[in-house]
Amino acid sequence: MTDRTRRAPHARKSLLMTGFGLLLVLLSAVLFATAPGVRADQLAYAAATACPAGTQSDSCTTTGPATVVSKKEEQRRTSHMYWLLLTEKGSHSTQRVEMTGPEPVYNAVRAGDEVTLTYWRGEIRAVTFGAAAQQTVGSSTDDWRFFLGSGLFVLLFGLGALWAGWWHRYRYPTATQADAWHLTVGPVAGAALGLLGFLAAGTSGGAGDVSLIMAVGLPPVLMLAVLYTVVRLRRTRRATDPSGVVPVPPTGRRCVPATVRGDVPYSVDGFDHLVVGDGRPAATPDPFGNLARRPLPETLTVQSVRPLRPDDPVAWLSTFKRDGVVIECQDGDRTVLITTARRAAPVILGALLTKTDHQQPR
Repeated sequence: MTDRTRRAPHARKSLLMTGFGLLLVLLSAVLFATAPGVRADQLAYAAATACPAGTQSDSCTTTGPATVVSKKEEQRRTSHMYWLLLTEKGSHSTQRVEMTGPEPVYNAVRAGDEVTLTYWRGEIRAVTFGAAAQQTVGSSTDDWRFFLGSGLFVLLFGLGALWAGWWHRYRYPTATQADAWHLTVGPVAGAALGLLGFLAAGTSGGAGDVSLIMAVGLPPVLMLAVLYTVVRLRRTRRATDPSGVVPVPPTGRRCVPATVRGDVPYSVDGFDHLVVGDGRPAATPDPFGNLARRPLPETLTVQSVRPLRPDDPVAWLSTFKRDGVVIECQDGDRTVLITTARRAAPVILGALLTKTDHQQPR
């Protein structure tokens, strides 16, 4: 596999993360641009007074009588919809009005009951029955909360995705180990802070209160992100430190998962096990080590032991994950790489060094 071929999937993943992050940031801009207008409408409706008799205006409300024809409840997967079918006085047409919930008007009215409709800007905004009044979905008194909260969540999660794309593009290729947990720090922290913003928008009195709650919540989220980073760094360093992998001569015949890679005759696709403790180590596709064995020659010398790196074959990363190590060897002028699990590496090293000069891997 050439470097260009290996870099192509990596570049595509980085581009995908970055593009996704940019898309979310743009979407948040649309949500933020919508929120002020919706909030202004909500404030205007809340401040609107009744229009003088015989007049109509967008700045005031009008009322009119209507009769309940029927009501209908529709169940969706995660919500309910409550509909009133009404006939306005002097009209033979039936209007279908969605209420904000079952209380207090929807459950109280029956077919034939007289109600009062409140209009604002030509739409039914509320239904009054006796002393009880209930808003319609068309009143949209709290829609601004959804736009503001969603904008915050989408923006912060998008920034986290941009961080992941940047790290994957510029840091992951040069990482000394293949564990890409760094990719999750930004999106998870952004999602946590964004969720706080969404909840704040749903319960606060306005954008100022949301900003205050976000400012208070930012330090704890950052502290948790730093703590998570420190814990993962320590764990990763322990997992990728090859100094604890020392040769242990095999005491009996064993067949362990391992692959041999290099321009040598004993490197064969599908040979994913090594037989040790039965003469020279031998590559085989047989988990029991009985078939098609390819012995590793005496000329194969151990050079070093290292953790898996991002530029290693994808199959190695998916098979061994953080538990994998690579034994770097030389066979003449050819480089040979033996990949195995950390727990199997000592016995493979011991088998490789049994009939050599017992040099310790670097």
